[in-house]
Amino acid sequence: MNMKSTKVFLDSSIIIAGLASETGGSHRVLALAELGLITPYISEEVTEEVMRNIQKKLPESIAHFYTLFKSLPFVFAVADEKAMKYARTLINEKDASILAAAISGKVDWLLSLDKHFQVLDWKGNLEFKIASPQLFLNEFL
Repeated sequence: MNMKSTKVFLDSSIIIAGLASETGGSHRVLALAELGLITPYISEEVTEEVMRNIQKKLPESIAHFYTLFKSLPFVFAVADEKAMKYARTLINEKDASILAAAISGKVDWLLSLDKHFQVLDWKGNLEFKIASPQLFLNEFL
């Protein structure tokens, strides 16, 4: 494994799934971040979306979420205007801010359980890979 930490942007779906279940790829990705084997990137939108969904679907997990959030070495990526404009040409408006933050953060991977991200052909359009946690883990480990 190389010493340069792999920069991985986590969509809200990864954090929620990782919190909701202690098995599965999303949880393993969060464990890699906790161990310092990857650098987890998120954005303000990801944080807001996670909070909204946790309050709605997993209210009993709110305390656990705060603890996890404080313990993980998240790096906040902020989408710049150029990245936002480009992202809008590649994906729907709702997901453009996530894509733009990953572009601005100069990450190596963007992980999502969202089918929008997984079905599009990104070849040649981005400088990072987009994958499900399982595909990422297969290549990373």
